[in-house]
Amino acid sequence: MLASHLDNILVRIEKANDALNIRPLWLREKLRGFKLDWECDIEAEMDDGSMRQFHAVRIWHRSPHVDQPHKGGLRYHPFVNADMMKAHAIEMSLKLWLINVEMGGAKGGIVIDPSKHSPRELKNVTEAYVDEADERNILGPFRDVPAPDVGTTPTVMHWMRQRYAQRRRSREDARFAGVVTGKPVGYGYDGIPGRNEATGCGLITALQYVLEQSKYPTRCPRIAIMGFGNVGFHVAMFAAEVGFPIVAVSDVHGGIFRKDGIDFDELRRYFEATKAVLGMPGTRAITNEELLTLDVDVVIPAALEHVITKQNACALQAPIILEGANGPTTPEADEILSAKGKIVVPDIAANAGGVTVSFFEWARNVNKLDSRVPRPEGGEVLFRMNEILTNAMSEVWENAARYKTSLRHAAYITAINRVMPLFRAKHLAE
Repeated sequence: MLASHLDNILVRIEKANDALNIRPLWLREKLRGFKLDWECDIEAEMDDGSMRQFHAVRIWHRSPHVDQPHKGGLRYHPFVNADMMKAHAIEMSLKLWLINVEMGGAKGGIVIDPSKHSPRELKNVTEAYVDEADERNILGPFRDVPAPDVGTTPTVMHWMRQRYAQRRRSREDARFAGVVTGKPVGYGYDGIPGRNEATGCGLITALQYVLEQSKYPTRCPRIAIMGFGNVGFHVAMFAAEVGFPIVAVSDVHGGIFRKDGIDFDELRRYFEATKAVLGMPGTRAITNEELLTLDVDVVIPAALEHVITKQNACALQAPIILEGANGPTTPEADEILSAKGKIVVPDIAANAGGVTVSFFEWARNVNKLDSRVPRPEGGEVLFRMNEILTNAMSEVWENAARYKTSLRHAAYITAINRVMPLFRAKHLAE
């Protein structure tokens, strides 16, 4: 039986606990536990007047920050389930702790295919979710702060903010805008510029750090990107901006390859016209599986989890794997890649740009004083984000050298070591 993503995360946490020699043993269990495991059926009206039920899930990972909210995405997808949300909630905690943000990780979703519903139906489902979560007091700017994820958008976040404000306005004076992040930008919306681009920009920042620290033989690495959603699109955009040749790109329909590089502006225009990368003039068609094994400098899995496994890890030729998606590499594949001398820049460090800018948005919405939070201008937002990610990468790199281990293991060690004193103090585990 294949290990689940949650199983893989727990294996990595236990390995970090061993490295840090966390004692007593029950204290180690805190990192494997959850503060909230909520599932509920919500009911919403469809366009034909009928009522339909949809299953909703929300998970809070165990956090020592009892006076701070939990933070994490809300997805709309047919395969949402509690185990998957638990894995992603833990990953969100680790990202937050790694970038030195005092929050706990969360994740949730609704079992729905948004492509099969009208905007009105999606709005009704969203409002039903807010009603149920608010009735249980598990939503709010100082309790739980969702953000866009697979199948959700800034518009969905705006609907959530509006519904929450309608329910709460007569009961309390709250900072309603802070109930979600990833909101639209503009007057009355209270989103922050740079949020959509943040993860892609942060990936290139992490890559540039690794290239410098590893003394990689070229500063213009040839890149292959698996996935052309928000993350894949923006990592391609920022790669082109700094002069990194993009030789391959893929999406759910397949991929394209051009040995001497793909012009990003041409690719963007073609994708906007056809909603796919396959078939772009002047390129050769390849599969997603072929993209992973191309002879390039950097492979960026930016779509699905578990795409690099023990079955294909030996075939990867790229010296650097930069994880744009959450959990694209299994622990067994990690071992193979490490033995081959590959550098894997782990998801919890590489793609933390999105949650960093989400923190900026939330902090501004609730008037939290923090010297790291920039003015709401796109250039300054991404500049401050890059500073935070570079600092996190520096800590990870130092711990990789100190513990003589991989960057992934070092990232887990760095995040867990930051919060363990708080867990000890909370539970008097001296």
